[in-house]
Amino acid sequence: MPLPPYSPSAPSPGYSTAPGLGEHILQHTPLAGRHSRPTETSTFIRNEQSMTVVLNVQKENRPSFGREAALTGTLLLKSPETVTALTLKFEGVLESLSPSHGYSSIRMVDQVFSLYVRKTAGPQAHCPAAVPFSCRFPRSFKNNDVHHPIPPSCDIKLPGGAFITCTYSLTFTVLRKVASFFAKEGSLSLELEFRPRTRPSRPRIPNPSLFSTIKTCPEEWLQLPVALTPAPDSRAPDIHCDLFVPSVGVFGVSEVVPFHLQLSGSIRSLRNLLANLGPRSPSPIIRVYLLRQIAVETQGQSPTRINTVLAEGALRPLPPAVFGLHASMHTSRSEDALNWEGEIQLPDIATPTFDVGTLRVMYLIAVELSPPQTSSIKRAHYGYPIKLTTDTWISSAEQGD
Repeated sequence: MPLPPYSPSAPSPGYSTAPGLGEHILQHTPLAGRHSRPTETSTFIRNEQSMTVVLNVQKENRPSFGREAALTGTLLLKSPETVTALTLKFEGVLESLSPSHGYSSIRMVDQVFSLYVRKTAGPQAHCPAAVPFSCRFPRSFKNNDVHHPIPPSCDIKLPGGAFITCTYSLTFTVLRKVASFFAKEGSLSLELEFRPRTRPSRPRIPNPSLFSTIKTCPEEWLQLPVALTPAPDSRAPDIHCDLFVPSVGVFGVSEVVPFHLQLSGSIRSLRNLLANLGPRSPSPIIRVYLLRQIAVETQGQSPTRINTVLAEGALRPLPPAVFGLHASMHTSRSEDALNWEGEIQLPDIATPTFDVGTLRVMYLIAVELSPPQTSSIKRAHYGYPIKLTTDTWISSAEQGD
């Protein structure tokens, strides 16, 4: 039996990692560190006295680097025949000053490299006019016998003259022989920006409405009870307060964080609590805001926490027809529930979350209730810690790194 006729198959279609017209990336997992794809490079040049540093940088013409980034470049020298020694020092220092703990300094990176040493005399022993150099940001450092990732560059000013700074620098030192028995030393320092890129592991729910999504995607919301304590000579409060936030808990700087706030309990207690609430109230009874908390610890002392409000959330009351259809779990015929929704627009924060043991920079979504004096509950405050990253999930997927 003869074989059927054969014809070669059509060539496979062309493939590109970049999305085509009308396409977009659904998910992308970036590679980090020294195994990542090679990126576009530029140069940063600094010239002082008789030295010029040409530093290879990524994309932008500024010395900014990411996690485990390599620091490579060339040092150009004038009159190299006079150079007898050349060294490179790579430093990273985290400094803090607080009224209760005083000044503290942590040296995270302290590396010294010898680039050239003249060992013999004569013209053959002259230092090259162009000296290459290379080093790398370490992944971590040790603080109190515990390894921590090195923190990003930062310069945070706090009330009362307190501050937190994290700086990284390269210092080139050259020793020149200018006479038979006289040597002259010169140096050039270059400050580096260390900004390791981070992003959420998954996107947050796109629909910011709790009532529209709680039944279809309950796992996308986190319910956080706010503890309420009774005022003096009052019985246990019959009001419950719940904050709902996206369960992902990680957000990129400049992102919008939706939230939902619910007060439920007896109608009489709710009226008493919100008696002074109105457009002419001297201060709001309910606040939701972004709080930055810096915790400084010293061995043998209790930690000091410095709180700063960075952004206020605008609360929008939901009409009774809406929350009447979605009653709280605590409600009955004699009870009711009041609901607000809103968003917090995260500001363009230069310093994301980091923790080095004795110093922590944290961010919290805070709820504050300030009831009137006639209320049966005391002032309440609750903070839910979130993590802020340099990139949003969407921007990381679109940029591809």
